[in-house]
Amino acid sequence: MNLAQSSIITTNIGTTPVAEVRLIKPVKVRFPKRKPSVVIIEKQKVYITADKTTCAECSCFPKDSPYMKPPKLRRCQVSPLTLYELAADVVDSLPLPEALQWSEDDVVKWMEEVVGLPQYKDSLIDNHINGFRLIWLENTWILQMINIRIHDHVKAIISQVRKLYSLDFIKFSRSIGLPPRKPLTHCTSFKSRTGPSWGIRQNWKRSDILRWMKIIGPVPVHRDHWDLVWYQKPDFPKTLFGRIPPAYEREKLPQYPPPVEPTTEYQVPRKFPITPTDDVHLIWMEHRPDSPDVAELFKVSEKDGSAIGPVRKTLMPKKIRLKGLTGKDLLLARRLMPKPKFLK
Repeated sequence: MNLAQSSIITTNIGTTPVAEVRLIKPVKVRFPKRKPSVVIIEKQKVYITADKTTCAECSCFPKDSPYMKPPKLRRCQVSPLTLYELAADVVDSLPLPEALQWSEDDVVKWMEEVVGLPQYKDSLIDNHINGFRLIWLENTWILQMINIRIHDHVKAIISQVRKLYSLDFIKFSRSIGLPPRKPLTHCTSFKSRTGPSWGIRQNWKRSDILRWMKIIGPVPVHRDHWDLVWYQKPDFPKTLFGRIPPAYEREKLPQYPPPVEPTTEYQVPRKFPITPTDDVHLIWMEHRPDSPDVAELFKVSEKDGSAIGPVRKTLMPKKIRLKGLTGKDLLLARRLMPKPKFLK
């Protein structure tokens, strides 16, 4: 008889009966089925690439087509990290100064052994100067507030604090277009602050601090191979060099072209040349409202090549010249000539 099929088993050893042993059947655990969710999440559509080799649902698998060869699985071609991101990782891996984690006793020990000024031991203890507050002793006005006023002692403490936290000195000749200090000094000062923003100051990395200060650019947009191939997608974010905001409309000054100063003089050919040469003799004349233009003075006739005078813009009839006319042209020209009013 099978043990799984029987619930009671009786055994006899010799002639003495043994107590009955009851076996409990294993209980089947039934998990309730999950009810279908009412809200159906819409699939994010991935557009087909320009080479028409991927489907519209997933960009990792090739498109199924009966006319294609047996398709192979194409992995996601992720773009490698840029030099900007690699450099940011190196900067983030730089350790912070160990002095930030000092206690008050460590600061007092440092003041006695390194700086050599044990007389300020009580002043540091009364003001609760620990590793986070020691970095602010670089300022002379803070040292005066904790009753450190001797000039030589102030110089010694400031130089040792800058050496301990690797702080750079603010130079007067530094360009106003740059931050007052070097980037890593700002990161150390940012980490030393405590208060309501403690969580941000603990979690932010050096690159996050420098991005917040606008010293470096924002985080680059991650784009894989298919985003780069698809020509209808927008390009990378535009970077403005110098980071100068555009001026408002009211601040734009109108720019006018420089005025052209017209001259009141012009050159005309001399009517009676001084020397009998082929060169044209020019003389300067003052421009008047009724004077002809310069281009009209040098017009040449197409027939005989003789110079034609300026075109008259008045109501006077055109002067008729009979020189060189014969036959019918001469008769027609005489008819157009004005007739004298009185006979001579």
